[in-house]
Amino acid sequence: MAAYENPSNHLARLEQSVHDMFLDQPLNVEELVRVCEELELFTWSTNVAPMSPDYYAIFLAGLLALRELDRARHLWRRLPVKNVGGLPEIWAVGQALWKREVGQAYRAIAAIEALSLGPEVQAVVAVLKTSIGAYNVSLLGRAYSSVPVAVVSQALGLSPDDTLQFCASQQWPVTGDFAFPTKVSAPSRHAESAAELEQLQKLSSYILHLEQRTTLKI
Repeated sequence: MAAYENPSNHLARLEQSVHDMFLDQPLNVEELVRVCEELELFTWSTNVAPMSPDYYAIFLAGLLALRELDRARHLWRRLPVKNVGGLPEIWAVGQALWKREVGQAYRAIAAIEALSLGPEVQAVVAVLKTSIGAYNVSLLGRAYSSVPVAVVSQALGLSPDDTLQFCASQQWPVTGDFAFPTKVSAPSRHAESAAELEQLQKLSSYILHLEQRTTLKI
């Protein structure tokens, strides 16, 4: 901040920068998080005004969308108020992602979508939902040459019909109850390997559960 700039004006400029981010499509979540972080630092270092829960909700959802789970956890811990603006519901998604519980994450997002939150918060939540699906699809594509459609449905949080449409859009052949994912390259970030391995193990267990359940029915 320039030495001559009125703090209230600087605060208003930062808040407007957050709003302006939503005018661009697709939403640049990484830049949005950067601006929110700058806004938080400014409000903590001055006595102008506390950071609004709406901006904290955008900040928290943005970190989760970027899968910055550790930063999101630290943000949650330092929130001055935790029970307003959809913050507990957004953090419920973070808790599910920490435990790598796909179904729980989607249920938490559904709870957020049912709230009367501002359009900007909901826009970031929509990106978060998409990012979870993209991450899980990447895992499926790397781990399996064939996978039950029910597993794809759970990984994406989609209905069976929408799952079939998704498979068609990705050119994943579907035969009977199985989809055949297109292989994707593994990421180069070694820091994510342990987390991804655990997620793959959960998906493998779920697939085994489905196969056992099907066998028992037969």
